[in-house]
Parts: sequence; C-alpha cells; structure tokens
Amino acid sequence: MAILGQAKKRAPMGSRLKTSTSLITLMALGAVSPVFAQQDQSESEEVIEEQVVVRGLRSSIQSAQDIKRNASNIVDAIVAEDIGKLPDRSVTEALQRLSGISVSRFDNPGDPEHFAGEGAGVTVRGLPQVRGELNGGEIFSAEGGRGLSFDDVPAELMAGVEVYKSPTADMVEGGLGGIVNLVTRKPFDSDGQIFSVTAKANYGDIIGETNYEFSGLYANNWEFGDNGRYGVVIDLSTSDISSRADNLYVRTFHPRVPGETGDLAEIESDRTVWVPRGADWRRNDYERGRDGNYFAFQLAPNEKFEFYFTRFSSRAQRNWLENGFFIDAGGGFDSFLPVKAQDNWIYDENNALVSGTITTAQGNGIPFGTSTRLAENHSKTTDYSYGIDWNVSDNLHIDLDIQRVDSTSKGEDYTLGLVAYPDTISVSNLDTTNGTPNISVQSGFLEDYSNYSYGQMMIILSDNHASADALRLDAEYSFDDSIIKSVKAGVRFAEKEGDNRGGNNWSARYQPWQVGTSWQPFASTDALPKIEDTQYIRQFTFDDFQRGDANVPTTAWLFDPEYLTDFRNTTDDIVAATPGGCCAPDYSAVDLDEISNMNTQKEETQAAHIMLNFGFEEWATPLTGNIGVRHVKTENTAEGQLTFPTFTVQETDDEGNVLEEVQPFVAPDIPFNAENSYSHTLPSMNLNFHPHDDVVMRFAAAKSIWRPEFSRLRALLNLSAEFRDDITQPDTVDEFTPDMVQFTLSSDGTNPYLEPMLATQLDFTTEWYFDDEGGMVYAALFSKDVEDFFRTETTTFDDIAGFPSVTSETVVNTGTADIKGYEIGFTVFFDNLPDALDGLGIQANYTYVDSETEVPEETSPVDTDGSEYASLPLEGLSEDTYNLMLMYENHGWTARLAYNWRSEQLLAVGPNGWNGSNGGVDWRLPVYTDDYGQLDFSLGYDLNDEVSLHFDAYNISESDTRGSIDQTGAGSHTAFVYSQDTRYSFSIRAHF
Repeated sequence: MAILGQAKKRAPMGSRLKTSTSLITLMALGAVSPVFAQQDQSESEEVIEEQVVVRGLRSSIQSAQDIKRNASNIVDAIVAEDIGKLPDRSVTEALQRLSGISVSRFDNPGDPEHFAGEGAGVTVRGLPQVRGELNGGEIFSAEGGRGLSFDDVPAELMAGVEVYKSPTADMVEGGLGGIVNLVTRKPFDSDGQIFSVTAKANYGDIIGETNYEFSGLYANNWEFGDNGRYGVVIDLSTSDISSRADNLYVRTFHPRVPGETGDLAEIESDRTVWVPRGADWRRNDYERGRDGNYFAFQLAPNEKFEFYFTRFSSRAQRNWLENGFFIDAGGGFDSFLPVKAQDNWIYDENNALVSGTITTAQGNGIPFGTSTRLAENHSKTTDYSYGIDWNVSDNLHIDLDIQRVDSTSKGEDYTLGLVAYPDTISVSNLDTTNGTPNISVQSGFLEDYSNYSYGQMMIILSDNHASADALRLDAEYSFDDSIIKSVKAGVRFAEKEGDNRGGNNWSARYQPWQVGTSWQPFASTDALPKIEDTQYIRQFTFDDFQRGDANVPTTAWLFDPEYLTDFRNTTDDIVAATPGGCCAPDYSAVDLDEISNMNTQKEETQAAHIMLNFGFEEWATPLTGNIGVRHVKTENTAEGQLTFPTFTVQETDDEGNVLEEVQPFVAPDIPFNAENSYSHTLPSMNLNFHPHDDVVMRFAAAKSIWRPEFSRLRALLNLSAEFRDDITQPDTVDEFTPDMVQFTLSSDGTNPYLEPMLATQLDFTTEWYFDDEGGMVYAALFSKDVEDFFRTETTTFDDIAGFPSVTSETVVNTGTADIKGYEIGFTVFFDNLPDALDGLGIQANYTYVDSETEVPEETSPVDTDGSEYASLPLEGLSEDTYNLMLMYENHGWTARLAYNWRSEQLLAVGPNGWNGSNGGVDWRLPVYTDDYGQLDFSLGYDLNDEVSLHFDAYNISESDTRGSIDQTGAGSHTAFVYSQDTRYSFSIRAHF
C-alpha cells in the first residue's frame, strides 16, 4: 500500500505482511512494523519477535485507529475483537458502524418486495458501486461479476475489514463509492501455536427458532535452518440462521376522473379522486446456511524472500418461503374497476381515498389472490492466491501475486397461486405514512376453499458462473536520505469470464382477465371452475402478523409448499384437472441451454501504474504522501444472437381470406458477438500534513471507474417490425416497400456496448488523536462528480444489421450526479472515573450527504396521471446517517449499546410493483424508504484468560422498515412496512 512510501528501508520478511495485503492484521496483532516510522538502517533490520492477539472491544477500536492514523490515504477499518469475532454478526452490519456507510436491507433495490434476511449490500458516501477485495485482490459474486455479496462471507473468518475512501495508483481500479477489503489472518501474524473455537446459538423472536454456529482456527509456525520460517493457518466456520419478515404493501393510487370511462372511470361526479390499485401482505420465512474455510501457508527461507499461498472458500445457501395475500382492485381490467359498495368513502385533502367499502361495477367481486412461493439459492466463491515478496537489495523490493477466483450461483424459484372474488373489501387508515392500513374482507369468505380457483404458476431458474485469473507484478525502489522516499511501478493482467443463464415463465389457469363479455371464455367470476378438494392446498394463518400491529385478514387458503418441491408433476396434474384454463407452464422458456437464456461474457484488462512516495519531514509542518497514475485498457466480448423480424405482409379478398402473404425480413438467427474496447487514465494524489504529532490533515484527489455488471452487457438482440403510423397499408403484396415499416430493436434492458461510470472525487480530512488510550476526533469533507450512469432511454440507430432507422429502448451511459457531504466523529474513553465505572467509553459519528442529479426525460419518474416530478436525489442515498455507541470494558466485562440511524432515501424509480401502464400513461413512481434506526446490545465476560461468554441482541428496538410512494396528485402514502425479528445469540469462546 501507499504507506510503504514512508519507509527508508524494508522490514525483514518475517515481520510484515505482503504489501498488496492490508495493514489490518498487522495492526490487529500489535506488530507496528518499522515501515511506519522514519528510521535508520539498523532499526529497519530489527525483527519484532512478540506479536499479541487483539482481545476486547477497546483494543479493537485502538487497532482500527492505528490503521487510519498511519495510512497514507483515507481509510476506515474494523478489527476483530478476538479471533473469529467481528464486532457484529455479519460483515455488512459491522460496516454500517463506520461513517459514510449505509446498509441496504433489500436483496435488490429494484425489487423492494423482497426484504433481505440480513443486511445485503453497502453504499459508501451515497454510492452502491463498491468493489470487494480479499487481502488486496479482487473478489466478486457470479451473477454480476463486479461487486461482492458481503453477507455471503463468514464474518468468523475475518481478521478485519478496511474501507478505502481514496484510492492510490497501485490499487486495482473500480469502485466509485470506495473499496471494501476483507482481511484474513496469516501464519506469521503470531509466534507459536494458536487454537481458538467458538460455539453460538441464535434465536429469532418472531420466527421462534434456534440455530447454531461453530467456528475454529488453528495457527502455528516453525523455524528451520539459520533464518528460515514457515507456518500455516486453518480456519473453519459453519452457521445457520432463521428469520421471519412480515410485509405489508399498498399499491399506487390512480385518478378517477368525472365523465371518463375505462381505466379512469368516474367515481365522484364533481371531482377527480384517487383510489389505490390494491394491497398485499406476506410472510417470508428465511433460512440461511453458510460455510467457510480458509487455509494459508507462508514460507520464508531467509530474511529477503517469502512465499505464500492462501485458499479461501465461502458457500451460502438461502431458502425462503413466502406466503402472500393479494388484493388487485383496479388492475386495469374494465370488469374490476373499484367503485363504492357503500356510501362511506372518506378522502383526504388531496382527494385520495382514506377509508371506505369497495366493490366493482359489474358485480364480479374484487380479485383476491394467494400465493405460495418457494425459492432456493446456492452460491459459492473460492479464491486461490499465490505470491512472493522479494527484497532484492536494501533498496529494491518486488511483489508477484497470482490469483484465481471461481464463483457460482444457482437458483430455483417456484410459485403457485389461487384466486377468489369476495363481493366487498373495506379499507381504512390509508392516509398514514406512519401507521399501518386496515383491511377487512367479508366475513367467512376466505375460510371457504370452494370460493377459490387455481390461479398463477411461475418458475424462475438461474445458473451463473464467473471466474477470473489475475497476475500482478510490482517493483518498488527506495531512496536513502531523499525527499523522494520510493518509486513504485507495476502491471496487472486479468481475464474474467462469465456464463450467466436464467429463464422464467409465468402462466395461469384462471385469472380476472378471462372474465368479460367479449373474447373472454367466462362471462362472470361465478362461471370460473372452483376447487373441489383440498389435495394441493391448505388453510394458512399468519400467526401474530407484524407483532399484532397490522389489522389485515390473516387466514386464507394457499398451496401446500410440499407440492412446490415437485413443481412439474404438480402443475401437470393441475392443468389436467382445470378445463378451459388459460395456459400451462412453458418449460422450454426455462431451458438454460437455450441461447435466449444465456449471457456469455469475456473480459480482459491490462493495467500499468507508477506512483511516487515522498516526504518533507524537515518542514515546519511535515508533509508526506503519494502521487501516481494508473492506465487501464478493457476489452469485452459479449456472445449472443440476433433475431430477425417475422413481420408478415398479407393480401386478402373482400371476405378476408388470405390470397398471398410474405415475410420480407425473416432470416435465421445469427450469432452476434459484440466487441467493446475502452481505456482510462486514472490519476490519484494523497497528501498528508502533520501540523502536530497528534494531528493529521489529508487531501486526496482521484478519478475512478465502475464497469457495468455482466447482466447489463447481454448481447441478445431481437429485431421486430410494424407498419408506420403515418402510412396507408398496401392492399397487395406487390405494393409493399420496406420504407413503410418502423423497425424496433429489443435488448431486454441490456447493452453490450456500455462503458463504465466515471467519478472525479476530492477529499479533505482532519484527525486529532488526543490521547494514547483511544481518544480521537475527526472531520472529513468530500465531493464526487459522477457521470455516465446506466439508464434506459429510447435511441434511434442509423443501421442495425442492414436495417435502417431502428428504434430501441436500451440501457445507455447518460446522466450525471453531484455528491457532496461531510463526516464527523469521535471516540473517547473515560479512564479517570471511580473503579467501578473506569472503562466507560463513547464512540459517535455523523455523515451528511447531498446530491443533485440530471437524467434524461425518458428515465424520469411519471405519476399515474401523467404528471412529472421535479429533480430527485440520487437513488440509495440518505442525507443523514449517524452511529452512537456506549461502551464499557473492565473487570473482565465488556458491554456495548449501539444505535444506528439513517434518514429517508430514494430506493428506486419505478421498481417492481410500482410501475405499469393505465389510462394511456406509462407510469413509474419514486419509492422511498423512511428513516430507520436500530438498537443493538452485546455483553461479554471473561471466565479466565482462555474462555469467555458472550450475549448479543440485535434490533432490540423492534424497528420496522417502512417505505412510501410519492405521488404528485395523491400525495405520499405507505408503500410497504416490514417487521423483522429481534435476534438473540449466546456464545462461548475459547482460545489457547
């Protein structure tokens, strides 16, 4: 790392980690290498013999502060309190304690209908484009090929975690918000043998289940020859966790206009009123199993040469069972537009419905659906790293690192549903953004299985694999008695491949759109075939739904989950037993060997850097730092296919009989390999001023990039054609000419020619370490100008495969964002209190982030009445975030009470469930998550020097995650409410 520039001489091999690995483990073990101070030749040749394992919360905080203080760029760190014990239950939740970092509580921000069982992803200073590293090498998840799912990584295997907020030229490129580096232990981190084991039990109060975790570590090293040394680390972890989330959703409000019919049909003759599309509530039972293993070997035959090998593997299995109830009153179908059932409707000041009893105009009842969804995902990431550190001479050092990463992810997701049509539904409390809406269905209706028909069937399959090989070679030359401390140069070559496959199919037997008086096969809902036996279904009750705070129906009939595990046979039986049903599942649509379901990517990167480390120690205000530049070239090939239009021109007689027809553009599908190449030059500078021994002031400037995820680069293109609106269609085939046609290109929201997002960032920080016992204060200002976001817009191409003027709605690089903010924080321990209170401490931090964005009109939000919105903040960004932590450590006791809070954030624009087309309007609404705070508690006691007991409680505040939809006409209303477990754990830890 850049901090090497502060050293005149290299430390011997046995006393330091390889430079491409983080400083965390070194600091965590109390081994402050000679690399951190200006010293003479004799001092640099000393070998530190004693290294001490960090024990306890206070030591962990002090070690993290040492990393921050001695780094040459802007870094925040978390250090394990003990072997196998980060301060929180997961890497993600530990990261949220750092200033500038927020945690996403959704598996995918574009799908806020599915809550994450644990914190899923992180944003750094408002940006989710965060690159993951393992010991300084790139690591990633298979599906996107870029970022890492940090909740997939066992926290028990970590010695610590670093967050780099300003890069240096020798760091691998990528990461607009920052870089998160996961750090494991190395054999030479300690002398002699270490053995540590932990057993833990976890309990979730809503799901009412107990799960167990086990981890163990063995480390040892031995001497051989005159100066030789070798060692090993073996680290194992296995854990299971169960949790439950109770979720309630209110859908978008739609205008009902006086004098209108259809989707906008009048309800009140004197005014436009707003009525919600529907509501749904679900229980999600989540199970996660996670296994990890890590092996490290180090060999140093002498003081000048060291070889290492590490293997890290993490495997996660997630299962979730979703039982859901759905109301779709006003789904765009003429037969089911909601109207008053009783004259008891009440509106708010925006004329949006607050309460009332609803029915439908044609007397068909209101569509009420239930669904059972069973999903399972298996993922695995394995990293193999090899390397050598070679002190060629007193001044020249060479690092060689070779890395192999393999990542896989495979998922199966099945849904079966039922549908019924109660005559009336009553709602109230819809005007709240704090409470929970009330919903009731006519008495006894949902408890009678004969009111139901077989409904929807859905299957989603995925099979993803990504791998990467990387070679990095760095050389650093140090200068004696010079303001130029060292020059470091290096190259990196990497090849990454992705083979992502996914398919889905939705089908239904009986649905509301089959009811009507035109083409529909059923004249009324009474004519729909009803269920005659309970072979496949069961009566389900939401027990203590949202801890009893939600007033909604909690008992209805759903599919038995047992039958989803044999999905094909179950759906075959249902199709055979449901005459007149719409359609059967199309299993060819989920054939993952079909090219239409494949996304094959190959990427090569070539990077070179040069960095100058300097120091002006003789100045009145000493200055140290580095300046450098990194140049990287990326070549990407996306393998896919191009499908041609099946557009048909017909000639008919007066009776409509077809006399002749042609397909002028039809042709066999052809392979389509999209090749894209781009280069970036990325300068960086880090300056560190030392106005006092205890004060560090830093200034950093850099450019950074974020490459598009593999899922965005898919090369599956479909050309279609239709007659232009401004021409008269020909009467005969001979009269047809190609210029009568408008060509459209569909790429399913992807673009193989996307280029990276770019950011220019500036940082200024001040740190004051006011005592030697962990007291410190810091403040930081930062600015990021981001451009070339990945957004969907309509584009016209002059030529695609010989077809002129092709219109396409595709993802392009467009839009900018200006992000500014500041961070402040402090840590203090009160060491002058009476003995019983001695050991108290407080840690606090606060982050403010502001953003301004410019995006094309095509990607801006649109309300259901067609009105547009003023400028919005950047998605995923909270203006205000803070952490408060009260600590105590003394007399063998350790206690921590920690509160994390973040303000409202824009989750997404038009995410799943809040977009659609009604009344001639393609609407997409901004969905926000409201402010959220969570209180956690931990308590530990050392029985003796070897054995300790620990108790942890997470979300003891029983906090709910809430969201709101913002509409220009109807105002803001509840979008969703998630209630999740309070989790308790008890563990025993022993080390020898």
